[in-house]
Amino acid sequence: MLYIRAMLLLFSCAAVLAADKAALPDFSKYPQSDSFCYYLGFHTGRRAEKYLQNPPLLMISAFLADGLVLQYFVSMSGQELDHRKVYSWADQMGRQQQLTEINLRDLHSALRELPKESVLPPIERMIIVSFRDDADWVTRCYDSNALPKAVSQIYEIIGEREESKKSQ
Repeated sequence: MLYIRAMLLLFSCAAVLAADKAALPDFSKYPQSDSFCYYLGFHTGRRAEKYLQNPPLLMISAFLADGLVLQYFVSMSGQELDHRKVYSWADQMGRQQQLTEINLRDLHSALRELPKESVLPPIERMIIVSFRDDADWVTRCYDSNALPKAVSQIYEIIGEREESKKSQ
């Protein structure tokens, strides 16, 4: 039974990583744990939509440790929600808000300014940012210790959680 579970995990991680090789950073250097593949699935699959009432514009996963992630979701209409996610246990301290039209315009502007180059920091500093760029869903990875200006602007617009401020 353990063998079957391991094989299923391997295939699911491989499917996630193969979903869009051109747009995805190479996450293969990270341990392909159940939790890592689960969180990566938000960026490569349709898991983000379960939190939103309409299609996603932006999804951020800020890793604090393997299994502990701060997640931010913004829909195309500006519905924002975020929470601390403890893998296979709980969504904690959820918040939600409706972004103003000005905030949404500024968010689109900041998304256009995101660096195209991804970096692959240690997992406890990893921030995965996925967003809609016209018809494409783009995923990039940044280091919380060297945040690009555009990511800082995004956090200002949507409201950065205190936990991620402490980890920088």
